[in-house]
Amino acid sequence: MIIGVVNGKGGVGKTTTSIYLGQAFSNLGYDVTVIDLDLQGSASDWADRAEASGTPLPFPVDVSNLKRLPRLVAGIDKDAIVILDTPPGDARSIDAAIEVSDFVIVPTQASGIEVARVWETLPSLSGIPFGVLITAARLGTRNLDDVREVFKDQEIPLFDGCIPMRESIRDAFGTSPAKTEGYESVAKEILEALQ
Repeated sequence: MIIGVVNGKGGVGKTTTSIYLGQAFSNLGYDVTVIDLDLQGSASDWADRAEASGTPLPFPVDVSNLKRLPRLVAGIDKDAIVILDTPPGDARSIDAAIEVSDFVIVPTQASGIEVARVWETLPSLSGIPFGVLITAARLGTRNLDDVREVFKDQEIPLFDGCIPMRESIRDAFGTSPAKTEGYESVAKEILEALQ
């Protein structure tokens, strides 16, 4: 199964979602690979730092590009999970990831500019199972409730849960996450959606 993590905006949690979701699927017993399509190499940098600190991720993070992506995904075992971490602002990479994905996650934060970028991504998702995932959420706030309501009113698929704003998530870069902070329920929702 190939899962694309896409949003044209930076800083909404694509790499964090890719790594934490990889950890969650790994915890559930799946063979996982994260493919870093971002020229900044945030996911591969995360993996390198985790390895150097003595707490390696339980899955590989491979660096790829648009040219190699179709070949890479063609050889994937049907029971494996491949997560594509995409760059912000690169429509070609985002479209290529969407094209090969079985499911797409659109992470966003619950604020106006981030939510606006979700609308820009929606036309590319026609016919592909997807879900919007609210990250860095301030739980129990009116703003979060309002954003969730907007997506529901527009019939935009939204994950049941959201990823809370936590210091442990923000500080996890370069480590193997000890807790999945809500991503295990996201993984289970994806598995249910694709059954």
